Amino acid sequence: MCRVPGFPRARAKAVSPTWLARRSWSALPGLLPLLFLHALPWTGVSSWKLTILHTNDLHSRLEQTSDDSGKCLVVPKCVGGVARLYTKVQEIRRAEPNVLLLDAGDQYQGTVWFTVYKGAEVAHFMNALGYNAMALGNHEFDNGVEGLLNPLLKEVKFSVLSANIKAQEPLASQISGYYLPYEILNFGQEKVGIVGYTSKETPVLSKPGKYLIFEDEIPSLQIQVDKLKTYGVNKIIALGHSGFEMDKLIAQKVKGVDVVVGGHTNTFLYTGRPLPSKEVPAGDYPFIVTADDGRKVPVVQAYAFGKYLGYLQVEFNNEGNVVTSHGNPILLNSSIQEDPGIKAEIDRWRVKLDNYSKQELGKTIVYLNGSTQSCRFRECNMGNLICDAMINNNLRHPDEMTWNHVSMCILNSGGIRAPIDEQNNGTITWENLAAVLPFGGTFDLIELKGSTLKKAFEHSVHRYGQSSGEFLQVGGIHVVYDLKQSPGHRVSSIDVLCTKCREPIYVPLQMDEVYKIVLPSFLAEGGDGFQMIKDESLKHDSGDQDINVVSEYINKMRVVYPAVEGRIRFSSGSHLQANLFIFSVIALALSLVLYQ
Repeated sequence: MCRVPGFPRARAKAVSPTWLARRSWSALPGLLPLLFLHALPWTGVSSWKLTILHTNDLHSRLEQTSDDSGKCLVVPKCVGGVARLYTKVQEIRRAEPNVLLLDAGDQYQGTVWFTVYKGAEVAHFMNALGYNAMALGNHEFDNGVEGLLNPLLKEVKFSVLSANIKAQEPLASQISGYYLPYEILNFGQEKVGIVGYTSKETPVLSKPGKYLIFEDEIPSLQIQVDKLKTYGVNKIIALGHSGFEMDKLIAQKVKGVDVVVGGHTNTFLYTGRPLPSKEVPAGDYPFIVTADDGRKVPVVQAYAFGKYLGYLQVEFNNEGNVVTSHGNPILLNSSIQEDPGIKAEIDRWRVKLDNYSKQELGKTIVYLNGSTQSCRFRECNMGNLICDAMINNNLRHPDEMTWNHVSMCILNSGGIRAPIDEQNNGTITWENLAAVLPFGGTFDLIELKGSTLKKAFEHSVHRYGQSSGEFLQVGGIHVVYDLKQSPGHRVSSIDVLCTKCREPIYVPLQMDEVYKIVLPSFLAEGGDGFQMIKDESLKHDSGDQDINVVSEYINKMRVVYPAVEGRIRFSSGSHLQANLFIFSVIALALSLVLYQ
């Protein structure tokens, strides 16, 4: 951490009464201002400035990536990577006195790096970058608590934080001290408190086990902030992983929090034009929230995948209140050189991954769109490819009554983690697929009633527009949504591909009929809030490893070219709302052309 000596306390020169007596009365008017200043108590410097550098949701992107966070193919156009991040962080540390480097969680999971090293790479390179603190994200629990303890919590040289995770025995004694509710960092005589938080939804998003309790963020944070205040800390940063809406609520409701640094929703904030890349801002950077007590609290995120480094300068007054805040995410593009020392370390660690990157499975002649911006808002062709592979994996010999025993697939879009670019000669490798499907689950077969399936589709869009992972991609299903309706009433129609037929056609879903469906084991177990599937499933058979299913399908097809086919549609009345994200991208692109 960059530590600077405290500001020296200025001392006024004492004025002797004897000396005053020897001076003429004519000198008194000039001395009165000095006497007045001497009588005032010294309050120290008028303000103090802090630079907050921050990342979130890197998801194992240790190497530079393509602009859409896939595999880097055209090096001059690639972005991010820890070697480039290190260069920029060090440049800022040399230029500015009081600098913090923070991470808001979800370093784990996302590429073959995590598949092979299981978090050891995270600890090693975060230590190399000199992070000051990190909040726990939901994906830090993807390998259970043991996969978090070893290697991350036991190897990092900085504090890992969460105020709203409470451990119960027998785990409490094992994990005690490895993560903390808060940290106090000293910059000379100035103290900065950092208090962490983690999404309360983590138990349905990951695998934290039964001995960790995830409490409500706001009351848990308030307890720790109040404690920091009793220690004389009046500059407090909330660092956490619960999403932009919760970040804003924390800024509004938690008394004493001065800055909120968040993650989880991959939110891009930016002030000014032109925009640095194709991401569309959800608001200004920083996003200013008016707290219930009237304070103006800056809230920031830095998108995801290491594409940007968040850069926020905050000025505090003597009371620790924010006077000014400004900055912007810094695009880590090729104008920033990769640090040669870190790059050499990356190359050394990467040798173990070569078998994954060299194993060709097949080819694609179209762009396989697995981006968050697409798959969590609409039908995407990567989702179609995966669902087609899942159904193909379940093809069985037909009989006189049925052409196959199952025709339907549902897939949570949060399980699709990366695109695949066709411009690398169309080659699809095991490494590509490991980035798309990094979680290591299975594709299972369940039986449930049509009424349960309808509930699942209502859940799919109950908070549409928040980039949440429960939005369903489908196969063998045509679903129409009306987003003008209230949550729980947004499904207009569901048609499903018949199985008891010689010529497959789409027929209306029947509420009382029992259907077979292929889906990720994560959904079968109630993940992403699909508790109705777990509770109302009539039969559940475990299937094959997800990445094996898709790799075998691609290998069988040799060349793939999935399209967007109209499997998911929005009624005309809500079409504008459903496509707001896409329209905003087009509008911003046009504005940039006009601006230039």
